[in-house]
Amino acid sequence: MSKPPERSPRARLIKKGTASDGRPEDRARYPADATEAESLPREQKKVAASPREGRTSPSARASSTSQRTLRRPAISGPDQWGILPDRPLFPSVQRTAKRQPFKRSEQKLPRRPAPRKKPARRKAAPPVPKKLTPEQRRQIEERYRAMVASGERPPEGRRKTIARELGLPYALVSEVVKNYLHRERLRRTNFEIEKIYWREVLAGQDDARAIVERAAAELKLDPGRVWWWLEKLHEGRKALDAEPEVNETQRAAILSFYQEYLKREAPPEKGLHLLISETLGDVTPRQVHKVLLRYRLGFWTRLRNTVRPDRALA
Repeated sequence: MSKPPERSPRARLIKKGTASDGRPEDRARYPADATEAESLPREQKKVAASPREGRTSPSARASSTSQRTLRRPAISGPDQWGILPDRPLFPSVQRTAKRQPFKRSEQKLPRRPAPRKKPARRKAAPPVPKKLTPEQRRQIEERYRAMVASGERPPEGRRKTIARELGLPYALVSEVVKNYLHRERLRRTNFEIEKIYWREVLAGQDDARAIVERAAAELKLDPGRVWWWLEKLHEGRKALDAEPEVNETQRAAILSFYQEYLKREAPPEKGLHLLISETLGDVTPRQVHKVLLRYRLGFWTRLRNTVRPDRALA
């Protein structure tokens, strides 16, 4: 293996006033006849301080300040841009001509654009009604009943078809149909409760709670729903006291029509009182209501437990 190269001897730093121990590198670097400044290493040499160039003493600066002029002289004579005329320090003093007032330039009128051809006006569509009139509601219900009776089912749906035919918004038509169906279900349920009630009463049942339980079981309803409609059927109205009395012939005709009504499979489209009044022709709906209320109360007052259980406990 080859040996690594030898390093050159490194010079040592010797303090001032210290004798060398006789090493050859010291003698070669610091000879004995060198002066004190030369015999010191470079790091220990002192450089004599000298005044910086370009600086003046405070006394010289004071004398130069006293000679400085406090006012700028008039500009005259040639300069680096050419020959300039004599100018006073305040040129406005020599101004003699009267200054003209400022005139605003006339405003330019915009150029009139070329006339454009107006497009042909389109015929505005009729405004969409936000509310329906009673006549429109009647038309929607009649059209829907006709579709149900005939079994008509358009591909786009019954409600959309009615809205398109009558030119009405679909949302309003759908709302009318929804309310109509809800009202029909309510009327159908009330009609079935009334039929079961009279069937049990005419069969000899004298307990109102037993009648309510039977109707609730057959129709799969809550007993409170049955109680609510039976109370409505037997609820008195003070406004009926002012109605004139009917004769016996009219009373018999009203009760006969009511018996036929209870034998129907479904309630009629019109209300019971209005239907009897229009059929007989010589009585008003309120007179019909008054006769039927007295007839119902004649049976209701003979029953037991005609008060709802929750109200009886209270």
